[in-house]
Amino acid sequence: MRTITLELLRHGPAHNQLLSPLTPYMALCENHSSVTLHIPFEHYQFLHRLSGLRYGVDETARGFQLTDTARIVGEILGMIPGLTAESNKSDSTDERLTHLRLILSASELALLPFELAQAPNGLPGSGQHLLLQPQMPICLTREIRRTGDDPFAWPLAPRILFVAASPPVVGIIPYEMHLQALRKLIAPWVKYHNKSDLNVDNSRIEEHLVVLKDASIEAIEQACASNAQKPFTHIHILAHGVERNEVYDTRFYLALHGVQDPNEVDYISGPRLAAALRAALRPESNPLARPAVVSLASCDSANGGSVVGAGASIAHALHEAGIPLVVASQFPLSFAGSVRLVECLYEGLLWGTDPRLLLYDLRRRLYAQFPNTHDWASLTAYVSLPAEFNQQLPEIQIEQAMRSINAAMNHADEATRHLSKKIKDKRSIESQESPPESIQSLLQEARDRINDAKKRLERLLLRWPKHRARICGLLASTEKRQAEILFSASRNPNVNSNALRDRKESFELLRKSRNHYWDAFLADRSKSWAAVQYLSLTIVMSLSSEFPESQFVEQTGANFPEFKDFDQPDKKVGALWTMTQLLSSYDLHSEDRQSTIWAHGNLIELYLLSKVIPSLFQVSENAAQLSQDHTDALINISGRKSFAVYSTRRQILRYVEWYSEFCDIQPVAQLAEQVFDRFPEEAEEAWK
Repeated sequence: MRTITLELLRHGPAHNQLLSPLTPYMALCENHSSVTLHIPFEHYQFLHRLSGLRYGVDETARGFQLTDTARIVGEILGMIPGLTAESNKSDSTDERLTHLRLILSASELALLPFELAQAPNGLPGSGQHLLLQPQMPICLTREIRRTGDDPFAWPLAPRILFVAASPPVVGIIPYEMHLQALRKLIAPWVKYHNKSDLNVDNSRIEEHLVVLKDASIEAIEQACASNAQKPFTHIHILAHGVERNEVYDTRFYLALHGVQDPNEVDYISGPRLAAALRAALRPESNPLARPAVVSLASCDSANGGSVVGAGASIAHALHEAGIPLVVASQFPLSFAGSVRLVECLYEGLLWGTDPRLLLYDLRRRLYAQFPNTHDWASLTAYVSLPAEFNQQLPEIQIEQAMRSINAAMNHADEATRHLSKKIKDKRSIESQESPPESIQSLLQEARDRINDAKKRLERLLLRWPKHRARICGLLASTEKRQAEILFSASRNPNVNSNALRDRKESFELLRKSRNHYWDAFLADRSKSWAAVQYLSLTIVMSLSSEFPESQFVEQTGANFPEFKDFDQPDKKVGALWTMTQLLSSYDLHSEDRQSTIWAHGNLIELYLLSKVIPSLFQVSENAAQLSQDHTDALINISGRKSFAVYSTRRQILRYVEWYSEFCDIQPVAQLAEQVFDRFPEEAEEAWK
């Protein structure tokens, strides 16, 4: 994304300075020469202008102030030659959006609604609103000057704290609408749970979203301080903004509930709120909590007030306290606009979308959908992204896609758990038989979730080709597990009305899965697990009459499948087995614990497969002992309730209850059953 940095400076402290045509400001834009600016307002004149942008005044007057203020702020930007020059440079990147970083420290300059600016002559879209014109899409963000770098990695696993407050004195808030929006948005990552069990239901939800209703500042501080293991990465605050006179100054505060009496109002300033959100993590009281995102659905939360005394807006104070992204409103915000804010912003943030793209999209939505308000101009964002943010984006998006797949697979596993004889027979006594219609509903939900996750992965594959190995591996696993769901359903007449269709689709998904595994291995030759899974599916498909490849074996009398695209030396089954066995054996001695764990998992499966590969007859004689030894080692290293144990146990079960149903792998299935019985049952419960 193209970035233009514009900094506005003046001499003296940040606070206690009024706007005046006599005050010189210095504008610095990229590497262009500095230019001196003068703001054409006396302070009281500009405060009068801002009062005209509030609702409740005459609509004609409000419309005039919007248009006239937009024109004047645009003219101020037009006096900066460097900005005009940078805006007209050709851009070689594929990204159309330009990020305009506006760096401010002077409190009085933060009062200016730069987001409202009309594009001046010389800038793209002259005469239109600068942040709405389509000629050169621009996302404007604010920032404060800092000393030194403050390293920060964007969170991979979002967890939201939703703070809501509406003391009786200040009126109602759209609490239910915001809560419903957030609950809907976290759904792709919520694992299966019995909704009739409220304790389980709440625990599943609170992995992603915690709600503080009727919140006080003390409750916020305690929530932020007591979640050191799973800190809140995103905090959404829904409360009224209240204007108050403080001796010689006027400020805007958040109206929260009183600590002693919830019916009383506690007026919270920006610094107080910042101290609560950046609480010392207990019990060690070190380090400080640090959410990546704070969104304020509150009127005037980015309004600096009269700026006579020390201090700035709430949003400015939070950003100054080290919160990288603060989204707020510099004018009153409508109920409908606040709901759209949470829907648009968090839908993208949770999937790892660049927040600058989200802010640009949100502003256009507010302008198009709410013509009777100027919520689009109220939207203000203080943003200071990590230096390596563009490099972190692919990892964030892939991680979130993977977590959504794991949640979808958790629903799928629950469905297959009901259809599995071995797991069902060994479930705890509390687990009850589910009616067919319940299983059918669970299967359909799992299928829908998996299809959505696959579409997102396929888009990521096009967007981030350098991460092809990882994405192909995720796609392969997803296709295989979806195939298992369909096959399980096709075998059960009580829960399936179109078994033939599902069975056919299951085999097609297996073929796709096998190809994705091979692509993952080619993209990164260190991914020996991908080659093992490719080998596994190749053997299963070749020994089944359900696949055309098996007909080639029958016609040629070949001992084993070296057919069609498998006739290259690097794809011969015996050679692949030897290569993957060697790579996995090397990984057993890796310094990386996870590599060692998964190497044991590879070797378990490889020794199972050796039972049906003729060229490995001598190896297969010891396959039972070797596979069981590696099973014990995997359990000892990773732990009885680890995900590695759960995942490998499920993979071994596929040979017993799935692959053996449509191909002749009896020797493998018999040994697989022995290996499966060595795995602890508690892993199943731990990852339900």
